[in-house]
Amino acid sequence: MTHMNKAIVPRRGIRIDLTLRPLPSPLIGLGGAWLGARAGADVAVVAVTALLVSVRMRITRI
Repeated sequence: MTHMNKAIVPRRGIRIDLTLRPLPSPLIGLGGAWLGARAGADVAVVAVTALLVSVRMRITRI
């Protein structure tokens, strides 16, 4: 192999950063999840909704 065949090439991808929002938002998310679970909603839907309310997601391409 020549030197050019072993060259390092950057790989494309995405980076997902998850950070908690300031204090009232996680409490609102947990309260909404509790109410949804008490009302008989699907557990997966309740969990995803609580996650989206309480966590700030930032997706970047690298």
